[in-house]
Amino acid sequence: MGLTSYRIRRLISFSVRPLLAAVVFTIFLHWLTRDTKSPHPPKPKDTHPHLTKHLTIASTLSSNLTWLNPSLQQTHWTPHIYVTDDPRALTVPKNKGNEAMVYLTYIIDNYHNLPDVMFFHHDHHQAWHQMFSSSYELAHLNLDTVVKQGYVSPRCLPGCENVIELPGDVAPFSDLRTAARDVLISTVLSEFLRDERGHRIGVPEKIAAPCCAQFAVSREAVKRRPLETWIRLRDWLLETEVESRNAGRVLEWTWHLWFGMEPIFCPDEAKCLCDVYGVGDCS
Repeated sequence: MGLTSYRIRRLISFSVRPLLAAVVFTIFLHWLTRDTKSPHPPKPKDTHPHLTKHLTIASTLSSNLTWLNPSLQQTHWTPHIYVTDDPRALTVPKNKGNEAMVYLTYIIDNYHNLPDVMFFHHDHHQAWHQMFSSSYELAHLNLDTVVKQGYVSPRCLPGCENVIELPGDVAPFSDLRTAARDVLISTVLSEFLRDERGHRIGVPEKIAAPCCAQFAVSREAVKRRPLETWIRLRDWLLETEVESRNAGRVLEWTWHLWFGMEPIFCPDEAKCLCDVYGVGDCS
């Protein structure tokens, strides 16, 4: 019995030692090759502490917003949390059009008292289309860049995604329910997109911008369109027979245009990371 027990202990020792050595070697190798430069730089100093900033969140009763309060305490954004399916909360005229109804409602209700910077955001803390968490975005968004550019996407990409060609075909509103995507977009742009003098702007041949309906804008960018334009857009969203999700996506694909950006809005990835978050070589 003693001999058998001794052999078992020797066998276990013989089997475990190589495994233990491999684990130790792996830890050592990881330490040796670790990246000493953190991908998350310290929170940049607020170079414009006098700037006012509002955070507009599109949420529902089932949203998990436990991440939000700690972030707000650290970043001092003024929250406007819309709950689209709760009439007792800050809400919208109709729960339709995804986050677009929330964003348009905020703009309309606050048009004459807008802050310097606005961040329009979903309710989640992390999603597939985010490089950083929502808390990180709120803490590190460079307000100087938003004020300077007018419109900023928190999504930095190596190139354009989802380039949409617009031949320019339009249709009556009554036919949009079954219209192709390009016709739907072209019709809405042709009807509502105006310059600062109220003149129609031609439908561009192509549009592209980072998805997915999260962005920061300046007061001046919102004011590039008169209040009437934002009201008419929301009225269309309220009244259209286009399926709710598709109607909202028309705005998702075109937000950058309403805030005065070029039709093809695809910032260089490295420049975007530097300008928006201070990440990378910003020298």
